[in-house]
Amino acid sequence: MGGGGYGRRLLALAALAFLALLLLFILMVMPKGGSPLLWGARQPLVAASIEVEGRGSVLANGTLLRSWNSTKPFALVLEARPEACWAFRGWLVNGTPYSAEPNATLTVRGNTTVKAVFERLRYRLTFASNASWGLVAVNGSVVETPYEVEAPCGSILYLTLLSGSNETHGFTPVGFLVNGNLTGKPLELRVYGSASVTALYRVETHVLYIESNAPGAKVLVDGVETLLPTKIQRPRPFTVYIQAPAFIQVNDTFAWGSPEIQELRYRWGLGYVWVTVAAGSASVRVNGTASVRVLYRPTHKVGGALVTWDPGYSSYQRVEGSALVSTPRGHIFSFRLILPENWKTVKLRLEGKDVGGATVYYPYSWLGGDLYAEKEARATVQFGTCDLVAEYTVVRDPPAAHIRVVSCALEVSVDDDYDVSGPWNYGEGTKQYLGRFIAIAGGAYEVRIYVEVSG
Repeated sequence: MGGGGYGRRLLALAALAFLALLLLFILMVMPKGGSPLLWGARQPLVAASIEVEGRGSVLANGTLLRSWNSTKPFALVLEARPEACWAFRGWLVNGTPYSAEPNATLTVRGNTTVKAVFERLRYRLTFASNASWGLVAVNGSVVETPYEVEAPCGSILYLTLLSGSNETHGFTPVGFLVNGNLTGKPLELRVYGSASVTALYRVETHVLYIESNAPGAKVLVDGVETLLPTKIQRPRPFTVYIQAPAFIQVNDTFAWGSPEIQELRYRWGLGYVWVTVAAGSASVRVNGTASVRVLYRPTHKVGGALVTWDPGYSSYQRVEGSALVSTPRGHIFSFRLILPENWKTVKLRLEGKDVGGATVYYPYSWLGGDLYAEKEARATVQFGTCDLVAEYTVVRDPPAAHIRVVSCALEVSVDDDYDVSGPWNYGEGTKQYLGRFIAIAGGAYEVRIYVEVSG
């Protein structure tokens, strides 16, 4: 009996020693702070994922790995790298802005989503034109300069210049100027930054200036009454038809008459001079710039006739009754007679101081310029000058002319001409011209012309 009890005590001591050793082992392997209730359970993971919005890449801890996890908190060293034409805008951590710097460090303590946000760059392009006209087709849509647009980086704009014209100018496309550099047309423009684009045109305009020496002169330009001076401007070469009235009446005794259409042209050795194109009306071709003058001569009503003079030769001072008083220029006195329609006889009387001679040419024509008939009635002082008084009588039907000298202290040669072929006149009505009277006045300082018309 005693041996059995001893054996049982040994067995109990052995079991107690085993339990003590087992408890010691458990305490050694159990995590600090653990609980016997969690014996055998797995520790949870800490996870992080990396996303990208836009065009770019992200390095996390130097790698391109997008998924991270650990059983304990850990750090992520982040670096954002945008692609060309893209820019980094910032980090979002679980949807909340975290940092705008491309390099950032984040400690992950729980499940976390990190997003790198990239935004495409956009650049401003401005369009201008070197002319008032500026129509540009941008990707097929027509815009008018000045114009601004924002375009994504890397995009392509297809630009085309449009030609055209307005009332005064024509515009022919030349090309584009991009940031100061000349390019062709059309243009394929790749956007990699802001740009200043200028549409270049060759500007064409044709201008006609019309003026007159007569104040308030009105002419017909292609049938439209136009007050002079005027400027006509068109985008292409053009032709106009100018018609000037024969007379511009000022008062009962004075008018502007005998219009000539003159054009300013270059003549070798003379530079630009006024050249007579036609009398009264003319077609004028304009290719570039042209200047036209409607030259009128001062016209007085004297003795039943209209007397018009050449401003280049004479400077009229006054009209006294049936006499025209003038101070000659360059010793030459020149005027024309415009007669009434049914005239029969014209009597002229010239009184001049220190006159070398006087001549009447008849008939006289403007056709082709200053053309004179060969027939003339002339009185010429043989030796010097004198106070000459010469009288002329011209008969319309039958044609006849006579000249005589009333008084002169020196010898005078008189040329009578009775055998003159007609017609005496050119034109009809008030456009009839008897002829051109020229006084070779020598040193004359005053000339008086008396006119008497019967009919």
